[in-house]
Formats: sequence, C-alpha cells, structure tokens
Amino acid sequence: MSKKQTSGAVAEAPKVDSIDPVLYLEPNLEIQNIEEVRRDLVEVLARALPVTVDVSTIASIDTAGVQLLLALNKVEPQYGVSVEFRGESAALSNALAALGLQGAITMASSHDAR
Repeated sequence: MSKKQTSGAVAEAPKVDSIDPVLYLEPNLEIQNIEEVRRDLVEVLARALPVTVDVSTIASIDTAGVQLLLALNKVEPQYGVSVEFRGESAALSNALAALGLQGAITMASSHDAR
C-alpha cells in the first residue's frame, strides 16, 4: 500500500476516496508545522468517515503536537467521527510521559488495526 503525500503535513493511504483512510503523520510534529498538520486533518475529518492515525512515523513531537493529538482523541465523542490511533512512537511515548499523560491516547492493538 503506497502512501499518498498530501500538502506535506499528513500522508494518506489508501486513496483519498477510501472508506477507511489511514493517516501517516509527519516525522516532526512540532509548533513550526502544527497549523499545516491541523488544516490537513480538518480536511480529512470533514469527510465524516472513520480515520486511523498511524503515529509510528513520529520521530519528534513537542507540546503543540501532543495537544493536537489529544484534540483528535476527542473528535469521536464530540462530532461522531471515529478516530483510532495505531503504531508505536518512542518520541510520542516520551512526550506523553514527560507531561504526565501516559494512557491519554489509547492505541489500537495490532490485530484491531484497520
């Protein structure tokens, strides 16, 4: 399955018209590019289709990146769009631990991944 690069902040696979898109985040999820990432995510969420966010591509993340992911975590109860997180990222785990937010983002198990 190939990745389709969108505007540079988020890559999406399979194709855009897929029923179940998977979003691959940029390796650096930081304040410098967070607005671009947010815009890309809003475009995908506007389709009102289930979305899987693969965090395994995150190599560097700051508090702005963590805040964006925490906001994404609240999309389903607020707007009815299913958002699931999958993958492993040491950078994300370390950032969540440093902020005392371990467990704030629940990852789907590998057999549950879409």
